[in-house]
Amino acid sequence: MGHFFMKSLKSVLLSCLFFIGVFSCKDDYTSVVPYVPVNMSINPTNFIELNIPAGTYYFKDAGYGGIIILNNFGDSNFPFLAFDATCTYEVSSSIRVKVTENGTGIATCPQCGSQFLIFGGNGTPIKGPAVEPLRQYRTSYTTGRIVVRN
Repeated sequence: MGHFFMKSLKSVLLSCLFFIGVFSCKDDYTSVVPYVPVNMSINPTNFIELNIPAGTYYFKDAGYGGIIILNNFGDSNFPFLAFDATCTYEVSSSIRVKVTENGTGIATCPQCGSQFLIFGGNGTPIKGPAVEPLRQYRTSYTTGRIVVRN
């Protein structure tokens, strides 16, 4: 009975690890936005918008369609968030979502009208036709610099 129990326990544990790995890894998500290597390091004091709670700044020469960095104030784990500005419905490097008013945390596609929640969120569409979230990049904030990578 002990051998059967151990074999069953091992099967259950392996199954759990498999399901946890498959369903919990953010890195496994494949965005419709093409992959472009990103490795930026910026000093937020050079961009007044990034020193304002919920302020954003658009970097046009990074990512596929540019990168929007957001001051995610109040979140000590993720003080800054970064998203590719490419609309996930239009999927064109020349059609970019825009944050029309700093502090709203909403980015809007000027072509299709889709809206995405970027403040405190993961770029989730809140108004269609887009159904996929914006491509999100990893951020860290150390020694006074924001580092953005994929």
